[in-house]
Amino acid sequence: MGTVERREREREELREKIVEAARDILSERGLEGFSMREIARRIEYSPATIYLYFANKEELLRAVVGAGMRRLSEVIRNEIDAAGPVTAAQKYRASGRGYVRFALENTAYFHVIFDLPAVAHMEDCPAPGEAMNQDAFECVLGVLGEACREGTYRPDLDVTQAAVIGWATLHGLLSLYLSGHLQDFAPTRDQFEVLVERSLDMIGLAWRTPVESRAADAA
Repeated sequence: MGTVERREREREELREKIVEAARDILSERGLEGFSMREIARRIEYSPATIYLYFANKEELLRAVVGAGMRRLSEVIRNEIDAAGPVTAAQKYRASGRGYVRFALENTAYFHVIFDLPAVAHMEDCPAPGEAMNQDAFECVLGVLGEACREGTYRPDLDVTQAAVIGWATLHGLLSLYLSGHLQDFAPTRDQFEVLVERSLDMIGLAWRTPVESRAADAA
């Protein structure tokens, strides 16, 4: 590796380190505790170094949200790919599992993207829903539409509304679980994932065609 390539790699590694430190501070302290000085202290560099990469806090915040959304999309798509050649309805379930896995394994990003109300209102910073629409949410809309066309879900299903309902259901469960409010119902991750599957069962049942519903009842 030449000198130029090595320096570029080191620059990218430091940029990633800055974004991760910012993510952790935002998750732990919110916007009130978010400062360039605190980030510099965490990564053991001077604040001036951070300004070589990001012009201000707003630009850095956008980078954190963008990194989190890319990770979310990656996890959802990987979960769908891992499901193999299945029906679109099963792909939708896989996308739901992907969202849950992202939140459980990338909790700091989850908190920053979805639990900081001020993030959605910052100038030039995409709201979580807008960022979702660019990739992950579009993926969910796609598999729901495919499920309608293949006859698993009702052809008159409003896929946008359905996607929001499914998202809100899983997000609500995740928020309760991560905050400790489901301790009596799902004290372990395995038990929580069973609860998620039951929720996906109920969501899918409401959207099935009459033929699919009768087949499910008979099974």
